[in-house]
Amino acid sequence: MKPTNKKLTKFEKQVLKCIPSGRKHPITSNKLAIINNTTKRNITYTIQKLRIKGVLIGSSRLKDKSGYYRIQTMIEFFEVVGMLNSERNTLSKTISAMMNTFNSGTTLSGQQDLFEFDED
Repeated sequence: MKPTNKKLTKFEKQVLKCIPSGRKHPITSNKLAIINNTTKRNITYTIQKLRIKGVLIGSSRLKDKSGYYRIQTMIEFFEVVGMLNSERNTLSKTISAMMNTFNSGTTLSGQQDLFEFDED
């Protein structure tokens, strides 16, 4: 598979070197964070940036095989694309539901009233 033409930062290259090829031996974000002396949150952000730059990084959520890996096959590629599409669809539904509630003017129990301001 053709590598990205976009420049990677030193840290992105460092993280990428730690990610194994193929889904059989993924590495967890926790291990990546320890190896790279950073936080899991920073690893997640870095993986996102690498993917946006076109680097083919897959992820697995299986109990004993969770983590990140470099995509090596078309099957791995389409599994990851399917997972990402599913996540996008779920987020889209969540956003739509929240926007509908907001636009209806309904206040939520226990929340500050966003629709009326009492200026007494």
